[in-house]
Amino acid sequence: MKNTLRGLRNKGVRMIQPNEIKSVDLFVTEECNMNCDYCFHKQSPLKLDLETGKKILDKLKIMSPDNMKLNFFGGEPLLYPNLVLDLMRYSNEIWGKDKVGFHVVTNGTYFDEAVFKEFLNQKMKIQFSIDGDETTQMEHRKGNFKLVTENIKKTVAMFPKDWLNVRMTITPRTVGRLSINVPFIREELGIVNIMHHATMEDTWDNETLETYDCQLNQLYHYRRFLKKQNSPIFINFIDKPLLTLNDETVSTTDFCQAGKTFLAILPDGEVYPCHRAASNRIFKLGGLLNDKPIIRGLFLEIDKERTGCSNCPAVRTCHSCPITHHLVNGDLMKPLQDNGYCKICFIEADQAKRYLPTELADRYEFKLNAMARVVADMAEVQEAILKKLAE
Repeated sequence: MKNTLRGLRNKGVRMIQPNEIKSVDLFVTEECNMNCDYCFHKQSPLKLDLETGKKILDKLKIMSPDNMKLNFFGGEPLLYPNLVLDLMRYSNEIWGKDKVGFHVVTNGTYFDEAVFKEFLNQKMKIQFSIDGDETTQMEHRKGNFKLVTENIKKTVAMFPKDWLNVRMTITPRTVGRLSINVPFIREELGIVNIMHHATMEDTWDNETLETYDCQLNQLYHYRRFLKKQNSPIFINFIDKPLLTLNDETVSTTDFCQAGKTFLAILPDGEVYPCHRAASNRIFKLGGLLNDKPIIRGLFLEIDKERTGCSNCPAVRTCHSCPITHHLVNGDLMKPLQDNGYCKICFIEADQAKRYLPTELADRYEFKLNAMARVVADMAEVQEAILKKLAE
């Protein structure tokens, strides 16, 4: 572990190039009004003030002068909604209107119509963290379920559908309800972009993996049913593997862009490779406000080849996490094989491979039906013209 972290900090110092950083998670606070038992980020009193926030944004503007994706993170960032609004306005001042893409991750406990109208005007994309129906939500998260669902529905009524998404956390205790919870979020809450993410720190034994395999298969059928009706749905760990295996999206050897084009910044200006890394202070890369270099070290080089994963059958669609490798195994380079998480990626890759021919056939059928409708419409128009000429 010591050698890994020494390499993390000292494996070469390369200065950040202009516009190299594309996206930043800015922690508004480490406070939260929920206490989810699986949360990887522990609460603290640390919170951002407007003056410090402006200084951080000024530094980011120098680092990436052309544009930025700014994600307000926490804790629960909407404990301080007016601060988020002020930081959005200041970002527009220094970068220019529409040069910053705004995002926020929220547990859904806050809604104020005036604030959310301003979010809408600023084109804020919103990710709700909710695990599914009330039975599932109360398993790990507690809190006011009715309030959360009502707030989500109010937001759905205001925002374009493609600006909203849900992140569902699934655990070995809730995985058996996955095929219930995705339809709940789609039908009851009106969210069409859904990501279910398994807890990487948990142990996924054969029984829970078999359950996930079965649940994912049911979701494939549910998704196909909606697609046949031309009803929108995007299930991240179904749609992305299909797109990747069909070469419709770029596949890289990176696990993610942590420390490469992506950084996380705590309220005191400390810099980390990502929000997961910020939950463990050993991953600190530097301080944005002290004018010292941000040393990204090994994060610039770590990828699936370095971890020995390049020959894995799930390599193209794998979404494992080097930070969690270290937290579970004590080594950034050791994948999550022992606790079963790697097998979750195997299941997703295998189902995508088996289902892809059906997906392509359905797309072809959809195109044929669309062409048939166009031909029928043209025939009706032609017939109407001929009748008009004959009069």
